[in-house]
Amino acid sequence: MTTIKDIAKEANVSAGTVDRVLHDRGGVSPKTEEKIKRILKQKKFKINLIASSLAMKKHQNLATLIPQYDDENLFWKSPFLGIQKGSQDVNAYGVENHFFTFDQFDPKSYIKAFQKLIKTEPDAVIMVPLFIKETTEIIEVLNDKQIPFLFLNVGLQGFNNLCYIGQKSFEAGVLAGKLSDICLDDSDEILIILTRKNLYNYEAILERVKGFIYYFKENKPSTKIHQLQFDKPDEVEKSGEKINLYLEKHPQIKGIMVPSSRISNVCRVIDADKLSQLKAVGFDTTPQNVDALAKGVVTFLISQKSFNQGYKSVITISNYLVHKELPKNEIPTPLEIITKENYKFSHSEERNYYQES
Repeated sequence: MTTIKDIAKEANVSAGTVDRVLHDRGGVSPKTEEKIKRILKQKKFKINLIASSLAMKKHQNLATLIPQYDDENLFWKSPFLGIQKGSQDVNAYGVENHFFTFDQFDPKSYIKAFQKLIKTEPDAVIMVPLFIKETTEIIEVLNDKQIPFLFLNVGLQGFNNLCYIGQKSFEAGVLAGKLSDICLDDSDEILIILTRKNLYNYEAILERVKGFIYYFKENKPSTKIHQLQFDKPDEVEKSGEKINLYLEKHPQIKGIMVPSSRISNVCRVIDADKLSQLKAVGFDTTPQNVDALAKGVVTFLISQKSFNQGYKSVITISNYLVHKELPKNEIPTPLEIITKENYKFSHSEERNYYQES
């Protein structure tokens, strides 16, 4: 392993000079600094996080703003646990993460959680920017205080976030289209069920729908695609009759695609005889979705590995705080195809963390 002494020897300077360059302490000529940085880059050298934190004698205060989860809305549990795992790993380096949660359906709760967060005087913030108007207000405060921040899972455009860590929604929709195509005959029709209109992630959901439609336009333009829209999060459960009547009127529908994380909610309200004739494709490995997958009710799930998203967000922002390592503007997470046969072999990091906890 390359050490500071190795770098100093190659640059023909003292170890103290290399240390000053690593920690931006000044007192080094521009020519020597450039030479040292060039060698550091060639050697792909990274200072040890623990040693660096101790050397700086500075505690790094991180804060995370993330939605709450409950038994009916379990999606956010996975990234929350990933952030928790990452926080444990970086705590020894002098980085302490404080969690602030809010109701994902209540913008006032979002603002209240941020008001508590900002009182902790964080050095950096991980945030899930659910509401555009309120996010604009939050970021004005962060910019005024010169606090760096990154977006997790929701990739809003037009803000100066350090980076975005999450799924590429359009490509995810294209993949959903390809998976549906595999399951269906050329004469079959497909129903897209949109369950969350005018909520924070509707842009991401629309991108998935666009990608799905794009796939069929490019590959099977004769395929008829229907859409049903429900405006409230719980309307699907209360309006199963609407879906069943629609399926009765359109017997050629043999596939359904739900672009949110609620495929199991949709399948639960479809009559059993109709459901047995359908191939269902959905997103995210919530416990309910995985249970539907295991029972053969759902054919495919597309996972964005949200546990890994949460973990990577902590490591990325910690590397920025400690190493001054500037991340890429966007860090896409994998599009993983999950079936009832392979789920037990995927998401090993998350399952291991459950077992350790």
